[in-house]
Amino acid sequence: MNRRDFLAASIALAGEQKLARSMGALSIAGQGAPPATSPQNLLSSTFTEAFLTSNLLTVDAWHPYPRWGERGPWEAVPADIHARIVAQAEADQKTGWSALLASSFLEFKRNGNRSHYEAQSFGRRYHLKNVVLAECLEGKGRFMDDITNGVWLICEETYWGAPAHLYMQKGGPGLPDVTDPIVELFGAETVQLLAWTKYLLAEQLDQVSPLINKRIVIEAERHILKPARERNDFWWMGFETNTRTARLNNWTPWINSNLMVANLILEEDPQVRIHETMRILKSLDQYLNQYWPDAGEEEGPGYFSASPMCYFEAVSMIDAATGHKTNVLANPFIDAMARYILNAHICDNNYIDYGDAHVHAGPDGDLLYRYGKAVHDEQLAAFGAYYAARRGLTATNASAEERHGLNLPSMSRALPEVLGAAELRAAHGEDVLIRDSWYPDLGLVTARLKANSADGMYFAVLAANNGRSHSHNDTGSYIIYQDGQPVAIDVGVEAYTAKTFSPERYTIWTMQSAYHNLPTIGGVMQHDGVQFKATDRKYSSDDKRAAYSFNIAQAYPAEAGVKSWVRTVTLDRVRDRITVEENFELEQAVPVSLTVMTPRIASVDPSGSITLKLASGDGAASLLTYDGAAIEPKVETIELADAGLRMSWGPQIYRILLNSKQPVASGKWSYEFAHA
Repeated sequence: MNRRDFLAASIALAGEQKLARSMGALSIAGQGAPPATSPQNLLSSTFTEAFLTSNLLTVDAWHPYPRWGERGPWEAVPADIHARIVAQAEADQKTGWSALLASSFLEFKRNGNRSHYEAQSFGRRYHLKNVVLAECLEGKGRFMDDITNGVWLICEETYWGAPAHLYMQKGGPGLPDVTDPIVELFGAETVQLLAWTKYLLAEQLDQVSPLINKRIVIEAERHILKPARERNDFWWMGFETNTRTARLNNWTPWINSNLMVANLILEEDPQVRIHETMRILKSLDQYLNQYWPDAGEEEGPGYFSASPMCYFEAVSMIDAATGHKTNVLANPFIDAMARYILNAHICDNNYIDYGDAHVHAGPDGDLLYRYGKAVHDEQLAAFGAYYAARRGLTATNASAEERHGLNLPSMSRALPEVLGAAELRAAHGEDVLIRDSWYPDLGLVTARLKANSADGMYFAVLAANNGRSHSHNDTGSYIIYQDGQPVAIDVGVEAYTAKTFSPERYTIWTMQSAYHNLPTIGGVMQHDGVQFKATDRKYSSDDKRAAYSFNIAQAYPAEAGVKSWVRTVTLDRVRDRITVEENFELEQAVPVSLTVMTPRIASVDPSGSITLKLASGDGAASLLTYDGAAIEPKVETIELADAGLRMSWGPQIYRILLNSKQPVASGKWSYEFAHA
């Protein structure tokens, strides 16, 4: 099949899927039958070197956004957003620029803390972004000195990244070695910010001093662009054997989307610009080549905005920079990657949070809206508009705490959100609550009582492997909600420290299967690694029930002595209740304990039921019923010290242990979650 035929077929398939969605006929793992694999080498075969030579706009001709001097679009930004950005910039001016100290940087090596230095470094970049936006909006020149200070300070930094990422440096963690520049997430974010600053304010910066723009180019080249161009050994590139992760993860699109910006804006040599664009596209191809065939996001909703959303940003940028001549975004797989977030959406601002995620880690509504428009997915665009109206910079009916203010991840996202705010506010918004989803390759199932309603029972289960990027030992754990409120939860992740991505990762309690909704067998928990996985997965769904069955025996090490452990989670849509069956056979009789993590206060009736009430006192209680003859329950209170976990669940959560009354070698247990 030639490229033209491929594109035509892709567009036709996208149209068929759009029609099916409008009829309510599909629930996705990529909408309908998933492709046999992800598209292979999609970008490098679409944007060939010959194509780029003929079609890539020059630095001077590429004009993605209005610059400072083009006042009309900036003056058309809604007045309330204009006022908020200017007010934040004024507040940042008063606060001033803080020093980035070597002793703060060294905390990561000395005691494992990475948050102190990151807060200072990120704060410096938020400050610069805010004053650049304010200057563009206001157009009076009064922020130019502050912008100059920010640019100069950042240019004088030895290293633009995070202390935790110095494992990529030959000398390892400690202080950064100026002779060994590395390219990681936050250095790439920084070069993107400086590139946009030059793009927007080049003339104004030259009026302050002609050395500022020159310095941006020099430091961008030294810190990021030269090592990215000349080295193939950074694992995230995918050019050499990757021993760090089973698959390329969010690092690849996140870094490359930022490199794309810097390369298109700062590189004036046409041949070098094309050469580096091809390298970026080939690296992005390595990421997509390895993506789950069903378009599932293995890192979960917590990294959705940093993974497929960054991929979309990079692709849409090169598509625009070549005059929109390829229709590459019509590929249905790119749409399916984004639709994952609709299936991961539980209700309101709640998302399934397996792996290193928080339950409220929702997407950027503006970016999701633009993604939906680009791939011609009206439902996706409508959900983005709906979400943006409730949370974020353009929100009009959100509480103060629901507005994430101006601390957007990057200038690449801030610019279209600010300049497109009026359009986004006028767009049709619609909540999306998918009834069922099934990702057969990733192993994810979600099911609710009925579509487009949070009423009733809901479950999500990821029966995958324990070697996913950012995974916990959580294969087969379930999440249960009732009427839009949590019942059985995935706790999430604490703030990252040196231990988080070290050999000690699975000594952290939130990573362990005993603190997920899973069995502990003879005191043995699940193990980490891709070989520790669920098998024999079977899924079915209709108007009466949704059921997911799988065997998690292989998720446990040999010392657990598990011959078979088949778990079946069933949503009864007629009776509105969820049943969990545990059918197991062990090598010998041992104590068995089933964990149920919950934010609800548990009141135990030893005869066989536990009433679960929300700590706030709002909402209906849930009832967990079990076999009182075989199981003895125990309830533990876990005080939460981590700020992120407290934001998710409050000051404490509870671990319910359904313990076998005596050692068992086999069993067929059944327990049920329903309205009290």
